[in-house]
Amino acid sequence: MRARLLANLNWLFADRLLRLVGGLVVGVWIARYLGPEQFGMLNYALAFVALFGAVAKLGIDQVVVRDLSNAPEKQGAILGTIFALKLVAGMIAMMLVIPAAFVAQHGDWSFVALVAVVAAGMIFNALDAYDLYYQAHVLSRYVVYARSASFMLFSAVRVALILGEYPLVYFAAAATLEIALGGLVMVWIYRRKHATEQKWHFHRETMVSLLKDGWPLIVSSALIVIHTRIDQVMIGQMLGNVEVGIYSAAIRLSESWLFVPLIIVQTVTPYLLKLRESSSSHYQARLLQLYSLMFWLGALVGGMTILFGEFFVLLLFGDAYHDAYWPLVLTIWTGIFISQAVARGVWMVGENMQGYRLATNLAAVPLNVLLNWILIPSHGVVGASVASLISIGVSTWLLPFLFKPMHESNKQMLLSINPKYLFSGVR
Repeated sequence: MRARLLANLNWLFADRLLRLVGGLVVGVWIARYLGPEQFGMLNYALAFVALFGAVAKLGIDQVVVRDLSNAPEKQGAILGTIFALKLVAGMIAMMLVIPAAFVAQHGDWSFVALVAVVAAGMIFNALDAYDLYYQAHVLSRYVVYARSASFMLFSAVRVALILGEYPLVYFAAAATLEIALGGLVMVWIYRRKHATEQKWHFHRETMVSLLKDGWPLIVSSALIVIHTRIDQVMIGQMLGNVEVGIYSAAIRLSESWLFVPLIIVQTVTPYLLKLRESSSSHYQARLLQLYSLMFWLGALVGGMTILFGEFFVLLLFGDAYHDAYWPLVLTIWTGIFISQAVARGVWMVGENMQGYRLATNLAAVPLNVLLNWILIPSHGVVGASVASLISIGVSTWLLPFLFKPMHESNKQMLLSINPKYLFSGVR
């Protein structure tokens, strides 16, 4: 089983690395081709749809995987039910986002059309049910096969669109079709290799159970998406597409390295949870060391960005995106808080404290919206960057002090700034 888990992790790592390198190269090429205004309009549409898609995806995947692992005899009912729920949620979200786009942009039909094309991808969220089957059976290589094949094909399609000088809407269609093809390939693989599995069917009691156990995750995942996308939507509303394009270029670079802490935490989580059962003191020491690693990794990336960020912005995106430097310098530091929050997820799972993640997000999102509303009109995209940095920092380092069960963990996180814990992991 250990070898199977390691192989599964390797497949996931390879997929993320492919998407990081390929997505950055092609994404930069698209940004240069479209220019800040059209690139901004595309990202504005993607962010706008993401706000509705956050609910459409139904963030209860962990609950589904848990139930598939614990009750394999109910697999047909679980998968059939989550498929139906995601399909209905996607259709409802699509019906809502199109009129919302019309109202938000005062009848700008070019924006509405772009949103409609992107929103069509939400219907294919239902095919994520096949992904959940493979997650529960530790067979992520099939998901990687499907989605990597789709990603590479449509990366080539995007390059062809650039060379052929196609208009913006084709790039939006490529994003939707990539999602659709990845899901359909998973269906094809499943039907070829697992045709003898239980037949899928909707089950009302299973639906009630999934929603009852998963509603905090649905709300929490939706809040996380809102937290990460609302700035682009508000910039589009207040400043226009050019500024969204500039900001999106900065965000693309600042998020490009975050797969590293995610992979580190995924790798060490089984070890830490096992250590928790055998030696509490060693567990706390290693957890502190992980927090310190996350902090200094983020600090290193932040320092390098201050020194070389402008060079890379101009090299990758060109002079038209020169103003992305300062938003990049500010948003890159959110990586410290994001990385430490990911690391604290190990402790939350071990102590069954996931509910507090929802509580902090419920406070952080309104704070982010308020700061954006105050800072964007006066400071533009720099103001949006400051709003993100403050709200993420407050939610990671300060808000947990409002909840007594999180006090000790939060003290450890702040204590980990001392570099000695990076090497020793002991108090």
